[in-house]
Amino acid sequence: MISGFTIARNVVKLKYPVRECLTAMRPMTDEIVVGYDPHTEDGTHELMVKLAEDLDLRLFESKWDMDNFEKGTELGIQTDKTMEQLRGDWQLYVQLDEAFHEDDADLIRAATAQPDDVTGVDFMRAYFFGNLHTIRKDWSVQITRLTRAGTHTYADFDGMNCKPIRGRHELCKDVWMLHYSRIGDADEISLRLRNLDGFYHADETLVPEAEITPYDFKTRQWDNFSKVEAPPRVKGDFVTYLGTHPLPFAELYQDYE
Repeated sequence: MISGFTIARNVVKLKYPVRECLTAMRPMTDEIVVGYDPHTEDGTHELMVKLAEDLDLRLFESKWDMDNFEKGTELGIQTDKTMEQLRGDWQLYVQLDEAFHEDDADLIRAATAQPDDVTGVDFMRAYFFGNLHTIRKDWSVQITRLTRAGTHTYADFDGMNCKPIRGRHELCKDVWMLHYSRIGDADEISLRLRNLDGFYHADETLVPEAEITPYDFKTRQWDNFSKVEAPPRVKGDFVTYLGTHPLPFAELYQDYE
Protein backbone atom coordinates (compact mmCIF):
# COMPACT_ATOMS: atom_id res chain seq x y z
CA MET A 1 0.00 0.00 0.00
CA ILE A 2 1.29 3.45 -0.95
CA SER A 3 0.16 6.46 1.07
CA GLY A 4 0.43 9.82 -0.67
CA PHE A 5 0.70 12.96 1.41
CA THR A 6 1.34 16.68 1.38
CA ILE A 7 1.03 19.74 3.63
CA ALA A 8 -0.88 23.00 3.18
CA ARG A 9 -1.34 26.44 4.70
CA ASN A 10 -2.96 29.60 3.28
CA VAL A 11 -3.37 27.85 -0.05
CA VAL A 12 -6.40 29.91 -1.08
CA LYS A 13 -4.62 33.22 -0.56
CA LEU A 14 -1.51 31.91 -2.32
CA LYS A 15 -3.50 30.18 -5.08
CA TYR A 16 -1.56 26.96 -4.98
CA PRO A 17 -2.70 24.31 -7.49
CA VAL A 18 -3.98 22.08 -4.69
CA ARG A 19 -6.67 20.23 -6.62
CA GLU A 20 -4.32 19.61 -9.54
CA CYS A 21 -1.58 18.28 -7.27
CA LEU A 22 -3.87 15.91 -5.39
CA THR A 23 -5.64 14.74 -8.54
CA ALA A 24 -2.29 13.92 -10.17
CA MET A 25 -1.23 11.96 -7.06
CA ARG A 26 -4.30 9.73 -7.00
CA PRO A 27 -3.33 7.07 -9.64
CA MET A 28 -0.15 6.01 -7.83
CA THR A 29 -1.49 5.99 -4.25
CA ASP A 30 -4.00 3.99 -2.23
CA GLU A 31 -4.77 6.85 0.14
CA ILE A 32 -3.94 10.55 0.32
CA VAL A 33 -3.51 12.46 3.57
CA VAL A 34 -3.24 16.26 3.70
CA GLY A 35 -1.84 17.90 6.80
CA TYR A 36 -2.97 21.51 6.98
CA ASP A 37 -3.23 24.46 9.34
CA PRO A 38 -6.92 25.32 9.83
CA HIS A 39 -6.03 28.48 11.78
CA THR A 40 -6.07 30.84 8.81
CA GLU A 41 -8.73 33.20 7.50
CA ASP A 42 -8.28 32.68 3.78
CA GLY A 43 -10.66 29.75 3.39
CA THR A 44 -8.07 26.97 3.48
CA HIS A 45 -10.12 24.91 5.94
CA GLU A 46 -13.26 25.12 3.82
CA LEU A 47 -11.33 24.23 0.66
CA MET A 48 -9.71 21.22 2.28
CA VAL A 49 -13.05 19.90 3.52
CA LYS A 50 -14.45 20.24 -0.02
CA LEU A 51 -11.44 18.53 -1.59
CA ALA A 52 -11.59 15.73 0.96
CA GLU A 53 -15.14 15.02 -0.17
CA ASP A 54 -14.39 15.34 -3.88
CA LEU A 55 -11.11 13.41 -3.95
CA ASP A 56 -11.52 10.98 -1.05
CA LEU A 57 -8.78 12.47 1.13
CA ARG A 58 -8.02 12.11 4.80
CA LEU A 59 -7.30 15.38 6.59
CA PHE A 60 -4.96 16.05 9.50
CA GLU A 61 -5.20 19.39 11.29
CA SER A 62 -2.08 20.90 12.86
CA LYS A 63 -1.33 24.46 13.94
CA TRP A 64 1.92 25.71 12.41
CA ASP A 65 4.51 27.68 14.41
CA MET A 66 4.95 30.79 12.30
CA ASP A 67 7.64 32.10 14.67
CA ASN A 68 9.97 29.27 13.68
CA PHE A 69 12.48 30.82 11.27
CA GLU A 70 15.08 28.06 11.63
CA LYS A 71 16.06 27.28 8.02
CA GLY A 72 12.50 26.49 6.97
CA THR A 73 12.29 23.55 9.37
CA GLU A 74 8.65 24.25 10.27
CA LEU A 75 7.80 22.85 6.84
CA GLY A 76 9.78 19.71 7.62
CA ILE A 77 8.24 19.39 11.08
CA GLN A 78 4.72 19.59 9.65
CA THR A 79 5.67 17.09 6.95
CA ASP A 80 6.78 14.60 9.62
CA LYS A 81 3.61 15.16 11.64
CA THR A 82 1.51 14.35 8.59
CA MET A 83 3.68 11.37 7.68
CA GLU A 84 2.90 9.88 11.11
CA GLN A 85 -0.78 9.68 10.11
CA LEU A 86 -0.16 7.39 7.13
CA ARG A 87 -1.20 3.75 6.88
CA GLY A 88 0.86 2.59 3.93
CA ASP A 89 4.01 0.50 3.90
CA TRP A 90 5.43 3.06 1.47
CA GLN A 91 4.91 6.82 1.57
CA LEU A 92 4.97 9.21 -1.40
CA TYR A 93 5.46 12.90 -0.62
CA VAL A 94 4.63 15.60 -3.16
CA GLN A 95 4.59 19.33 -2.46
CA LEU A 96 1.76 21.42 -3.86
CA ASP A 97 3.71 22.76 -6.85
CA GLU A 98 4.94 19.30 -7.90
CA ALA A 99 3.52 16.22 -9.57
CA PHE A 100 4.29 12.83 -11.01
CA HIS A 101 2.88 11.94 -14.41
CA GLU A 102 -0.17 9.64 -14.32
CA ASP A 103 1.50 7.54 -17.03
CA ASP A 104 4.22 6.66 -14.50
CA ALA A 105 1.83 5.30 -11.87
CA ASP A 106 2.71 1.67 -12.57
CA LEU A 107 6.43 2.43 -12.51
CA ILE A 108 6.11 4.16 -9.15
CA ARG A 109 4.20 1.22 -7.72
CA ALA A 110 6.80 -1.17 -9.14
CA ALA A 111 9.55 0.90 -7.49
CA THR A 112 8.36 -0.32 -4.08
CA ALA A 113 9.53 -3.86 -4.93
CA GLN A 114 12.90 -3.32 -3.30
CA PRO A 115 15.24 -5.43 -1.15
CA ASP A 116 14.63 -5.00 2.56
CA ASP A 117 17.67 -2.77 3.02
CA VAL A 118 16.38 -0.23 0.47
CA THR A 119 14.22 2.23 2.41
CA GLY A 120 14.09 5.14 -0.01
CA VAL A 121 13.56 5.69 -3.72
CA ASP A 122 15.02 8.77 -5.42
CA PHE A 123 13.74 10.64 -8.47
CA MET A 124 15.15 13.39 -10.62
CA ARG A 125 13.08 16.54 -10.04
CA ALA A 126 12.79 18.55 -13.26
CA TYR A 127 12.43 22.27 -12.52
CA PHE A 128 10.30 24.03 -15.16
CA PHE A 129 11.04 27.70 -15.65
CA GLY A 130 8.59 30.07 -17.33
CA ASN A 131 6.81 27.52 -19.49
CA LEU A 132 6.05 23.84 -19.94
CA HIS A 133 8.93 23.10 -22.31
CA THR A 134 11.89 24.73 -20.52
CA ILE A 135 13.73 22.99 -17.69
CA ARG A 136 16.20 24.89 -15.57
CA LYS A 137 18.81 22.17 -15.28
CA ASP A 138 20.90 23.91 -12.60
CA TRP A 139 17.86 23.81 -10.27
CA SER A 140 16.93 20.21 -11.12
CA VAL A 141 18.12 17.76 -8.48
CA GLN A 142 17.90 14.15 -7.37
CA ILE A 143 15.45 13.92 -4.49
CA THR A 144 14.04 11.26 -2.15
CA ARG A 145 10.23 11.24 -1.99
CA LEU A 146 9.19 7.55 -1.81
CA THR A 147 10.13 5.95 1.50
CA ARG A 148 9.32 2.93 3.63
CA ALA A 149 7.20 3.77 6.67
CA GLY A 150 9.23 4.71 9.72
CA THR A 151 12.59 5.00 7.96
CA HIS A 152 12.99 8.73 7.18
CA THR A 153 12.52 12.19 8.65
CA TYR A 154 11.93 15.57 7.03
CA ALA A 155 12.09 17.50 10.32
CA ASP A 156 15.71 18.68 9.95
CA PHE A 157 15.04 20.37 6.62
CA ASP A 158 12.51 22.59 4.83
CA GLY A 159 10.27 19.80 3.61
CA MET A 160 12.04 19.41 0.28
CA ASN A 161 14.54 16.84 1.53
CA CYS A 162 14.50 14.00 4.02
CA LYS A 163 17.20 11.89 5.63
CA PRO A 164 17.21 8.17 6.33
CA ILE A 165 16.96 6.82 9.85
CA ARG A 166 18.12 3.52 8.41
CA GLY A 167 18.67 1.83 5.07
CA ARG A 168 19.85 2.97 1.67
CA HIS A 169 18.35 4.52 -1.47
CA GLU A 170 17.92 3.50 -5.06
CA LEU A 171 17.34 5.88 -7.98
CA CYS A 172 14.24 5.27 -10.11
CA LYS A 173 15.75 6.22 -13.45
CA ASP A 174 12.53 5.87 -15.45
CA VAL A 175 10.42 8.40 -13.51
CA TRP A 176 10.79 12.15 -13.10
CA MET A 177 9.15 14.37 -10.55
CA LEU A 178 7.95 17.57 -12.26
CA HIS A 179 8.18 20.91 -10.45
CA TYR A 180 6.01 23.91 -11.43
CA SER A 181 6.72 26.73 -8.94
CA ARG A 182 8.12 29.01 -11.67
CA ILE A 183 5.22 28.67 -14.11
CA GLY A 184 2.05 30.73 -14.04
CA ASP A 185 0.94 34.22 -13.11
CA ALA A 186 3.97 36.36 -12.20
CA ASP A 187 2.19 38.10 -9.31
CA GLU A 188 1.18 34.75 -7.81
CA ILE A 189 4.71 33.39 -8.14
CA SER A 190 6.12 36.37 -6.22
CA LEU A 191 3.47 36.11 -3.51
CA ARG A 192 4.27 32.42 -2.94
CA LEU A 193 8.01 33.07 -2.89
CA ARG A 194 7.60 35.89 -0.40
CA ASN A 195 5.47 33.60 1.77
CA LEU A 196 8.14 30.89 1.57
CA ASP A 197 10.77 33.38 2.73
CA GLY A 198 8.67 33.81 5.86
CA PHE A 199 9.71 30.32 6.97
CA TYR A 200 13.36 31.41 6.97
CA HIS A 201 13.28 35.08 8.02
CA ALA A 202 11.27 37.30 10.36
CA ASP A 203 8.63 39.37 8.59
CA GLU A 204 10.32 42.70 9.32
CA THR A 205 13.43 41.60 7.39
CA LEU A 206 11.45 40.98 4.19
CA VAL A 207 9.98 43.28 1.56
CA PRO A 208 6.33 43.87 2.61
CA GLU A 209 3.73 41.94 0.63
CA ALA A 210 2.24 45.22 -0.62
CA GLU A 211 5.57 46.17 -2.20
CA ILE A 212 6.54 42.98 -3.99
CA THR A 213 6.70 43.11 -7.76
CA PRO A 214 5.75 40.46 -10.34
CA TYR A 215 8.30 37.70 -10.78
CA ASP A 216 10.78 38.77 -13.48
CA PHE A 217 12.22 35.33 -14.42
CA LYS A 218 15.79 36.60 -14.10
CA THR A 219 18.28 33.80 -13.46
CA ARG A 220 19.55 34.24 -9.93
CA GLN A 221 21.38 31.61 -7.93
CA TRP A 222 18.28 31.56 -5.70
CA ASP A 223 15.22 33.78 -5.20
CA ASN A 224 14.25 35.76 -2.12
CA PHE A 225 12.53 38.93 -0.91
CA SER A 226 15.06 39.88 1.76
CA LYS A 227 15.61 43.61 2.27
CA VAL A 228 19.37 43.13 2.58
CA GLU A 229 20.43 39.87 0.91
CA ALA A 230 20.57 39.99 -2.87
CA PRO A 231 21.25 36.62 -4.52
CA PRO A 232 23.91 36.67 -7.25
CA ARG A 233 22.89 36.54 -10.88
CA VAL A 234 23.86 33.41 -12.80
CA LYS A 235 23.60 32.41 -16.42
CA GLY A 236 21.30 29.47 -15.77
CA ASP A 237 21.42 26.14 -17.54
CA PHE A 238 18.36 25.41 -19.66
CA VAL A 239 17.28 22.36 -21.64
CA THR A 240 14.18 21.77 -23.76
CA TYR A 241 11.58 19.29 -22.55
CA LEU A 242 9.80 17.34 -25.29
CA GLY A 243 7.61 15.17 -23.07
CA THR A 244 4.06 15.58 -21.83
CA HIS A 245 2.74 16.75 -18.47
CA PRO A 246 0.26 15.35 -15.95
CA LEU A 247 -3.16 16.19 -17.33
CA PRO A 248 -4.25 18.50 -14.47
CA PHE A 249 -1.10 20.62 -14.87
CA ALA A 250 -1.15 20.51 -18.66
CA GLU A 251 -4.65 22.01 -18.50
CA LEU A 252 -3.82 24.49 -15.75
CA TYR A 253 -0.73 25.88 -17.52
CA GLN A 254 -1.85 25.50 -21.14
CA ASP A 255 -1.32 29.23 -21.71
CA TYR A 256 2.36 28.79 -20.81
CA GLU A 257 3.38 26.41 -23.58
